[in-house]
Parts: sequence; structure tokens; C-alpha cells
Amino acid sequence: MRLAIDIDGCMTDDNRFRLEQHGKYLYEHNLPEMDLPYESEIKCGYFTEEQVNEFWNATFFEYIENVQPLLYVSEVMHKLKEDGHTIFICTGRVGSTRQDEYGEKVRNITINWLKKYDIVYDDIIFSGFPKINYIRPYNCDLFVEDNTRTATILAKEMPVLLFDNPYNVNYECDNVTRIFSWYDIYRHIKEGTY
Repeated sequence: MRLAIDIDGCMTDDNRFRLEQHGKYLYEHNLPEMDLPYESEIKCGYFTEEQVNEFWNATFFEYIENVQPLLYVSEVMHKLKEDGHTIFICTGRVGSTRQDEYGEKVRNITINWLKKYDIVYDDIIFSGFPKINYIRPYNCDLFVEDNTRTATILAKEMPVLLFDNPYNVNYECDNVTRIFSWYDIYRHIKEGTY
């Protein structure tokens, strides 16, 4: 089977890490604490557009270098490889498609992070949106994703395992199966229930 797997929100708890970063930023800039943390920073009025850009510029590399993988990511990825699956990591990390020093830095940090945590794969695809345009040439059979907008588009062409997160709890879509752990992913792939 040809599998495509996202990083942020699937291999990592990016939500928790970013909430901590948001809390620190709000405190240090004397801004009110979050009351709707899973909404857009601008939409909720936490940040101006300028503050959002400042926040992401100040915290993005800290996040991609230091976020820990979820428990059993490496273990399950190894099992999938041992079972003969081809694994494509498909990440839409901000700036990863840029052909400049910034984009190269994002790609290098990402590849080094995967090596550091012994996460095996056959190829990595740095994508923009919609991800389907980047992954389609790889003829994948299944995609593991957390973003509902992306899952909706992908589900028109392949089954999606949606990694459960606070920002996608009310989402439902045909051809999308909600999963809660890396061993859920393994079970669904092994049993063909997706």
C-alpha cells in the first residue's frame, strides 16, 4: 500500500506546543489570555495581523526543531515499512516550498527532525495547498491528515484517516475515518478498515 502521512497534528501534538507558545507570547506582550484557543488568532481578536506575523516569525523554528513526536510514531512507522508499505511524508509546513534560504532551512530542519526521532519513510513531499495537487502523482492509496479542509479535498480521491485533535472534533465527511492513536492507524491499515 502507498501511504501519505502528514507531520504536524499527526506525528506531533502541534496544538499543545503552539498553545504554550501562544500563552507565553500573550503574557510577554501584555495581551489578554486565550478564551477560544482553537480559533484563528486574528478572528478571536488576540492578535492583529502584524502580531500574528511577529508571533510566527518568533516561534515557528522553535516549534519545528523542538516539538516531540507522539508516542509510538517511530515504532508504528517501522512496522508499516516492515509490512511492505511505501510511505510518503507529505507536509505543508509554512515556507517549505519556497526556493530560498528560508525554505531550505524549513526542509533541512524537518528532515533532521525525522532522522533524530528515527521516523522511517521512502520520500518526503513538501507541499503547498491543496495537498492533493502535490500528492496525486505518487498514486497514494491512503492519507493520514488532521486538517479538515485538506481531508475534505483528499477524501474525494482516496480514503483519509483523520487524526483526532481539538480543532477537528465536530468534523465528519464521507471516506474519512477518525483515529485517535498511532496504533489506531496501524490497526486500520492492517485490517483494511478505512
